[in-house]
Amino acid sequence: MADRVSSYWMYQRPVNDMMRLQTAMNKTSEQVSTGKGMLSPSDDPVGAARVLQLDQEIGLMGQFQRNITLVEARLQTEEGVLTAVTSTLQRVRDLTVQAANSAVLTSTERGAVAQEVKERMKELFELTNSKDGSGEYLFSGFAGDQQTFVENPGGGYQYQGDEGVRHVQISNRSTLASGDTGKELFLDISSNQPTFYAYASSDNEGRPAGVISQGITLDQTALDDFYPENAIITFENELDVDPAVANFTVRQKSDGRVVEGLKHIPYSPGRPIQFGGMSVNITGSPEPGDKFVVESSHKQGMLVTMDKLQYALSNYGTEPEFTQAYDDAMFNALDNLDAALDNVSEVRARIGARLNSSENTSNQHADNTLAAKSIRSEIIDLDYAEAISRLQLEEFTLQAAQQSFAKITQTKLFDFI
Repeated sequence: MADRVSSYWMYQRPVNDMMRLQTAMNKTSEQVSTGKGMLSPSDDPVGAARVLQLDQEIGLMGQFQRNITLVEARLQTEEGVLTAVTSTLQRVRDLTVQAANSAVLTSTERGAVAQEVKERMKELFELTNSKDGSGEYLFSGFAGDQQTFVENPGGGYQYQGDEGVRHVQISNRSTLASGDTGKELFLDISSNQPTFYAYASSDNEGRPAGVISQGITLDQTALDDFYPENAIITFENELDVDPAVANFTVRQKSDGRVVEGLKHIPYSPGRPIQFGGMSVNITGSPEPGDKFVVESSHKQGMLVTMDKLQYALSNYGTEPEFTQAYDDAMFNALDNLDAALDNVSEVRARIGARLNSSENTSNQHADNTLAAKSIRSEIIDLDYAEAISRLQLEEFTLQAAQQSFAKITQTKLFDFI
């Protein structure tokens, strides 16, 4: 029995010790080669749980940073578009100031100004339909696949977007608006006094389609009295009058009452239709049942302002009878252009504030990410100096154990007999 115990002690125990030392040295060698002090969660369960938490935080902050990048790109695109809008409006304002000097401006010069205003209106129309980097319309709200504004075949412009504003999460507690709607930017612009705009019903069937102008204010006091009423110009059956002829009737939208003196009026393309201090004209070939709407409002969109300006420049000559209406049109245009510029300036200020907020949040995320990575590194990364010293000690210890085992195993029982 004593011999068996002695043999176990001499062989099995040293082998176990050497295997343990070899395992420890292999682990240290793997740590050195990978640069990680914690190779598996079992090495440090508490540290592993903390590393998992830190990885989640770093991943979340990375997602926030990507969100911020997307928001900033969209806001910077919007800022660029609004810079161009401001330039366009300012040029039209300069032209309006020039045109307002009616005493020295000839009809030919007015025509040239009107032509440039028309071109600038096309330019503004294109800007309102700008797209972001992903190909969505910038000012259509949630309806990014819908063109923001379309030109009505019957006159006027139609907003096809909605009033939704997209908000993007940029931190655990903060969201940031990634844009503004075309309705807020280009339509809802307060006017200093009641104004109006006109458009054709989408159900009209005239061929060629009847087109209504944005018109002009002839008598502001009368328009003030008419406001907030709206009107509908309806084309009636030709047989309703004798002799039969194309004709229309103007009714109040609220109760359907005929506006005084405007029932079964013979239609003459381009002839002014005047009521409530307003003047519009219709061209084309409207069919019986076709309708045109004239809405009074305390707001006036940019495109409508430019359309009215272009109408006044094109339709009012230098004759004395047009002087007052022309001067009023120039005054109203200047006032509404200033309101439009103020509105764009206000939105641009908000964009600047959002960009500042996104930059500050991004910097905070960068600092937090750096701190989290530093803590994670302290937990999981290897101290090379300590690990290499430990590896050398383990290697020395293993070699000593191997040499001792070799020496001891050379001894035989017969050596003592």
